[in-house]
Amino acid sequence: MAPDKMTRVEILGKIRDVLSDVVDDPSLQLSEATIADDVPDWDSINHVKLLIGLESDLGFRFETQEVSGLKNVGELIDVVQRKL
Repeated sequence: MAPDKMTRVEILGKIRDVLSDVVDDPSLQLSEATIADDVPDWDSINHVKLLIGLESDLGFRFETQEVSGLKNVGELIDVVQRKL
């Protein structure tokens, strides 16, 4: 499916796939309410790796102001949807 046609569920799946690679946890489960503190090893460095992985896979770049202060995965999905 073309990235610009992705649903929220598909974006959540992409975030889960990238983050599970970053934190080396293939059984990682996420929801829109998940926060970084809920995921072992989701620290600031792995957050940057997540964003870079999403940029690479989805073909766009985040602006700092778009991703600073995100409170949960749902807010990251919102940003991705706006970028697509």
